[in-house]
Amino acid sequence: MGIGNIANTGMRAAMTEMEVISNNISNANTIGFKSSSANFADIYPSSSGGGNSQAGLGVNLVSIQQNFKSGGSENTGNPFDLQLKNPNGFFVLKDGNSGQVSYTRAGHFTPDKDGYLTAGGGATRLQGYLATAGVVGSGASVGDLQISRAPRNATATSTVEFNLNLDPNSDVPSAAFDSSDVTTYNYKSSETAIDSLGNEHTVDVYFINAGSNDWDTEIEVDGTNIGSGTVSFNSNGVLTGTTGMTALSFAPGTGATTPQSFDISLSTGNGSTTQFSGSFETRDHTNDGYGIGNFIGVQIDSDGYVTSIYSNKEQAVIGKIAVAEFASPSGLSNIGNMSWVETGDSGSAQMNVDNSDGSIASEQLELSNVDLTQEMINLIGAQHNFQANAQVEQAFNEVMQTIIKI
Repeated sequence: MGIGNIANTGMRAAMTEMEVISNNISNANTIGFKSSSANFADIYPSSSGGGNSQAGLGVNLVSIQQNFKSGGSENTGNPFDLQLKNPNGFFVLKDGNSGQVSYTRAGHFTPDKDGYLTAGGGATRLQGYLATAGVVGSGASVGDLQISRAPRNATATSTVEFNLNLDPNSDVPSAAFDSSDVTTYNYKSSETAIDSLGNEHTVDVYFINAGSNDWDTEIEVDGTNIGSGTVSFNSNGVLTGTTGMTALSFAPGTGATTPQSFDISLSTGNGSTTQFSGSFETRDHTNDGYGIGNFIGVQIDSDGYVTSIYSNKEQAVIGKIAVAEFASPSGLSNIGNMSWVETGDSGSAQMNVDNSDGSIASEQLELSNVDLTQEMINLIGAQHNFQANAQVEQAFNEVMQTIIKI
């Protein structure tokens, strides 16, 4: 092959290494970029001559190896900026036009005009396990994650809950119940009920001490009595039962579904209604209905669940971000824009909807993993290698000129 050709392989190798280093340095500030390094091997004749007689033929590029070590982290305050804390994971992308599936560590996503979370605002959409009725089941399908900005419809109340304490030392009223006369009852607790159109109605429950650990109840909605019942306790102040508190109904009178049925439960929060000496206390009260809610934002938790938030304090799970892993990430094929596609060398993507390891951080981005100091050192080494091989080439040319002149 000759000294000149051997020197040429060395210069080409040094040039290739400088190209790889240059690409690393130029992407030092590229979100999610992964650096690479050039691997070389020596070239020997294919003859069967003994090792002592083989001078070698130079150097050859074997591979350009990708380094998937995690980069640093940057806080952005943008809920659609995501960082994978799992160093082996990749976000899954799908091109809406070509259908090509790719993978990335660059978690800068933007909702497009249709609400799809896209990489770089283009046609490439973030993939996730899609929710059905707000639940991501074990058999959930993978598809484009889409955020709807439509309002959330009202849902009528089906249960009103109270958590109270009734004082057994209260006087037993002697007059017949009259909600306008406070002497005819001991306590009142109120909560809101929502009808099918989102209108609010006031539910008042009046408690009347009947003695012997029993209480009578009267129930009104918007000032109209809709039923009565009883509440009973044992000698330890523990609630033992109720009557007349279920299958209650009223007429909303607003064009909403009529009649509207609901139950009253005396158990909510961390416990049940009690009867202990002291004072009357409404510890908690709530209902399971809600009015119409306008979309106000999105929350993405550490397990990748994407949830829409509404003005009525309701939430709706859209889906769960899919995370892929590979047996050999270095075998992935780089297609640019910080994205890769699987190959036979990388193995197939491994994904599991049940994986919830808290590996996603919202409002953060993974930075490039390029170490500029090390790259500059590598660049100096590659430059010296090129100069040394160029010097060999020059020496070879001088020898050849001398031989020609003889």
